[in-house]
Parts: sequence; structure tokens; C-alpha cells
Amino acid sequence: MNGAGTPGPAAGVGSVAEETLAGLGGAVSAYVGRRHGWGGDTPPVTVLDAVQLRRGRPGLLDVVAEVGSRVVHVPLGLRSPDDQVRVLADGEDVVLGIVGDGDGDAVVFDALRDSETAALLLAHVAGARVDAALVRQLRMDDASVTMAMEDRFSFTVFNDVAPGSRPEVDTLFALDDAGFNHVAAPLSRWRRGPWDLGVVQELLAGPSSGRALALTSVRDLYASGGPPEMAGGDFGAEAHRLGTMAARMHLALERAFGRRRAGVKVWADAVHGALAARRPEQSDRPDVLSVLEALDRLPESADAIRTHGDFGLGKVWRTEQGWYVGDLAPGGWPPPAPQGPSPPVIEDDGIAYRTPLADVADMMWSLTDVAASAAEERDPSGSEGLGELAAAWEQRNRRSFLAGYLGVPGIATLVPPGREAVRLLVTALELERASRA
Repeated sequence: MNGAGTPGPAAGVGSVAEETLAGLGGAVSAYVGRRHGWGGDTPPVTVLDAVQLRRGRPGLLDVVAEVGSRVVHVPLGLRSPDDQVRVLADGEDVVLGIVGDGDGDAVVFDALRDSETAALLLAHVAGARVDAALVRQLRMDDASVTMAMEDRFSFTVFNDVAPGSRPEVDTLFALDDAGFNHVAAPLSRWRRGPWDLGVVQELLAGPSSGRALALTSVRDLYASGGPPEMAGGDFGAEAHRLGTMAARMHLALERAFGRRRAGVKVWADAVHGALAARRPEQSDRPDVLSVLEALDRLPESADAIRTHGDFGLGKVWRTEQGWYVGDLAPGGWPPPAPQGPSPPVIEDDGIAYRTPLADVADMMWSLTDVAASAAEERDPSGSEGLGELAAAWEQRNRRSFLAGYLGVPGIATLVPPGREAVRLLVTALELERASRA
């Protein structure tokens, strides 16, 4: 496997023939037109970089192209016209056209939709060989595709690229280098020229999403009633472990990227401005004003670090080995609000730095969201009066998370001193997070 800055093995890499280049624009255009979320009229395609990763049949071509304002990365497979493409997923036509090369005409297709070419691509990037019969797609979003390679590797290929390193990949390797072992270990980084093209990680065995586990817990409570700690699916111990993991993550991020100086007032003012713009009726409520005014009176510092950026129950997974975190927000930037100002951050060279308590507030909001979702699911009319049980479940798990978080040695150096200052800042930041929902 290759480290953070090491490209994959070079065997079989070569320049692309002129006759092949001529057909690549059409293949990329077809790919963009069919890609979920990218559809519509396809602007003209300009190929920026094309490399033959594997000659022969099946072959591999890797293309970076400019399509309108988007720069796309498309690994392509090549098969003989009479050969069968081994489609992985939903049975859609994955053939993108015909191109010619030194070995004759070839059907060109999305290499990640064919199990054999996907496995060959992994071998090129990471030097690892897997059984093509055990390759499957894990997920696809607007920017990437992630494949499971046997039960050993998770292989993410970035399709929407830009010059420079991807901050979320930098963070992933930095956390691993800092000794934070609650991420799926990064094994190889695929980079060519100015672009990050993909990353290979260990594949987590049998992960359960934090949101799914929390929903099970609160559903059990709504069904049984009584104190949340007595319900069959009590989440308190897991919330404590999550808090411990979050603090260790923040300490590792501070070691890796340092901190940016800030005071509590910076965050209080930003929250007040965000609420005034997004929810003016809420910003002048007495309870909200009381929290913000109390923060204004605090002289303490609340320095900023690189954070997860979107830290909630849907971004963590439980395995037999413990909790893991993933889906780091690109550049640490929190999800934007539909309207009003951006979330409170300190920007430095395109990277968002926040008080680590912003991640804590995101998790507090996530706990509330889970309790509300489960109540709406069970009792849409509200006739069962689940509010008291929801509040008890939230309170137990908030306290457990914070106890785990604040109990980690060293975390006191990253947060304002005193439980009351922490409580006030988390409350304010949670109000800001809720205003973006």
C-alpha cells in the first residue's frame, strides 16, 4: 500500500494514442449526461489529461476533463466489441461509446460499473489484488463513488475534482498520522498531476450507523415508557463513548493543524447575526438573549481548530472494535444555511476553523433530531404525548456525551474553562445549527 503522497504503481501506464483521444470527449459527455445529479444538457468537453493505465483487453483509461464549469474524473474500461461488460449495479447501460487504440476498436464504459475493471483499477492504485466476484458498490454521491473490495478495502474514486489536494483527504491522513485510530485506516492516496483522484481505506467490518442505533434506542423507550436508562436499547453508554472519541478527534486535529486564536465573543456575535438573519423571531426571545448576553460577559478564549464540520449521528459508525467517524466535511466547512450568513467559522486559506464545541453542538442537535424523528414516526398526531420521554432521552444522552467528552485528558486546553461556559457556548451553537435545518 502507498502512503499519503505516493502515487499508485506505474506498471502499464502510458500515453494515449491520438485516435483514442478523439473518441474520449464523446465518452465523457455520455458519462456526465447519465450521472445521477449531473444530467441535462452537457457542455462541450475538453480533455485535460488522459492516461492508459492498462493496455490490452480489458484495458483501463483514466481521464480528467473540463465539462463546462466542472472538472470531472472518469476511469474508463475497454473491452472487445464481442466481450461482455460485467455490470455491477442496477442493470443500466454502462457503455459510453466506441474508441480505437493500438489494439483495435473497443467498447468504452464506466470502469467502476464492471467488477473486473474495478478490481484492476484497485490493483493499479494500491497494488492490491482482489477477487472480482467480491467487488460491489457501497455508495455514490455527487462527487464520488465508493466500492467495497472483498471485505478488505474501501476504494473511493473522486469524480468531481479540482487542482490541489482535497482537504478531507488531508485530514484523514493527518488524523491517522496523529494516532487517532477511530477512522477507517487510509492505505493509499491516488494522485496525478494537480488532482486528488481517489483514496483506499480499510473496510470496516459490520458497521452500524450511529443514527440507526440511536433510533432503535428511542423507539424502545417510546414503546416501553419509564426512565431511559431502563429501556432495552439504552444509548447512554454509547453516547459516553462517542463523547470520548470526539474529544480524542479534536486533540488529534489540533496536533495536526494547530489552532487559530479566538474569543467566546467571536462565536456569540456570529450566532446572534445568524439567528437575526435566519430566524428573527427567535433571536429576540428572552431565553436566547440571556444565553448570548451571558456569553458576551465571558472573557475566556475559545480558540478554533479544524473540526469535522458536520458531526452528527449519521457520520459515525459502531463496530465490534468501537466507534468510527467518517464523511469529514470538505475543508471542515459546515453545511450551508438555505438563507442568511454562512455558519460561524474562521477561514484560513480556504479551510474552515471552528471552536471544537461546534462539533459538540452538532451532535447535540443530532440527538434532538433523532428523538423528534422517532416521535413523528410513531405518533404523527402527537396524541401519545411523547414529549416528556423525548426530553428525558435527550437529557440522558447529552449528559453522557458531554461527560465522555470533558473527561478526556487535555480537552480542557481546547474549550473555555468551566462547565457553565461550555454549556452556554454549546447552547448558542446548537441554536445556530438548528437554524440551518
